[in-house]
Amino acid sequence: MKRRYRSTAKWLFFIALIFVWEFSKVPQYLLPKPSSIVLEGLSQWKILMDHSLYTILEAFSGLVIGLVLGVGLAVLMDLFQTVKEVMYPILIISQAIPIVAVAPLVIIWFGLGVGTKIGIVAFVTLFPVALNTLEGFRTIDQDALDLFKVMKATKIQIYRYLVLPHTLPYVLSGLKISATYAVVSAVIGEWLGAEKGLGIYMIRAMNTFRADRLFLSVIVVVLLSVVVFKIADILSRKLTPWFEERRLVQ
Repeated sequence: MKRRYRSTAKWLFFIALIFVWEFSKVPQYLLPKPSSIVLEGLSQWKILMDHSLYTILEAFSGLVIGLVLGVGLAVLMDLFQTVKEVMYPILIISQAIPIVAVAPLVIIWFGLGVGTKIGIVAFVTLFPVALNTLEGFRTIDQDALDLFKVMKATKIQIYRYLVLPHTLPYVLSGLKISATYAVVSAVIGEWLGAEKGLGIYMIRAMNTFRADRLFLSVIVVVLLSVVVFKIADILSRKLTPWFEERRLVQ
């Protein structure tokens, strides 16, 4: 009952906010009304769809590459202590550098093609996956690991029957965090130079003082980010049902 009340209150607050926004006296060029944004969306949907497809391609491709590189790097750091000592501080430092500061250099080095934006997304999404995977390796039950070794299990058997089931939920948690960054990273890459994409749509809207189109593109970016996150979340539930059951019991 309380949950239903909270849900109703949330929607009432949202509707009230839209109502106040719609009838506010703020000039349209500063804060376009929700109805204007919706109408602009209907008239621009084909153009938006065209730009969105580019951004989706960059975000998904970069996310997949970031996932593969992140897991691969974590495995190497787990297997070889020297690799961990060298790469771990570099990973931390690389994530402390704002992507807005690094992206112009990446554009100069690799050009304005789609591959550069995919590289920027992969660079941003790699870190959460690598760090979470490494945390998964770190929290493996030592007694279980010793038991596998006593039973003369091979490295492959240890990874298949102990490490993978234990670490997979951590990998997918990192993927969910990375998914929230993927679309935004692609848009930042497009801001610095591209032929198409939501970042380019935003720049054109800004240069022509079309606040309604800017709001529209922001809404699309948010929706795409939510969709990418939900896909990662569904994937996580499907691939690790034992982890979800344990979480529900707790």
